[in-house]
Amino acid sequence: MLSRPLKAGIIISVIWLTGGCGMPAAPIDLIKPPVSHESVPKDSFHTALQALLPEGARLLIPRQGDKFQAVSFGDVDGDGVDEAVVVYEESSRPEKSLRASVLKQHDAAWRIVGDAKGIGYGIDYVRVADDNGDGISEIMLGWSLGAGGTGMDTYEWKNNVLTLTGKKGYGSPPDGDAVRNQSTQ
Repeated sequence: MLSRPLKAGIIISVIWLTGGCGMPAAPIDLIKPPVSHESVPKDSFHTALQALLPEGARLLIPRQGDKFQAVSFGDVDGDGVDEAVVVYEESSRPEKSLRASVLKQHDAAWRIVGDAKGIGYGIDYVRVADDNGDGISEIMLGWSLGAGGTGMDTYEWKNNVLTLTGKKGYGSPPDGDAVRNQSTQ
């Protein structure tokens, strides 16, 4: 017969292993305005985009940044043609996962050429712009970390790979002029 503390330990271990260990979302991240199905564009790009994303993926719209759109465009590889940047939530797993993907159009078809794992509970800010003055756009993603906290990841496209080049917390997203002025000083 098993002792009482051993039984309790086994029960707690089973609950811990099967229950997952994700943190609950902060209330501020759960309160969002409703989005009707009529407001989601039904053009060929969005249809192709949904086909490229994992099953059950849901596009996220940032609260700030590039015109509050689910898709941001900019030339991140310097070829003169805009790429698309999308942030989405994968909910096919027991725990939701945030991801950002870069899509490139090749012969009239879009394909995912790079992606990054998101942090936190949602997307606060997306900007695709040349903020360091090198002529090639960077991707800035502001993640909502809960309890009013936010973290900014900056990515560049280097050697055909999406590379994290900066990571910091922020209170409000930087405007392009402020970032350019800091990088030139």
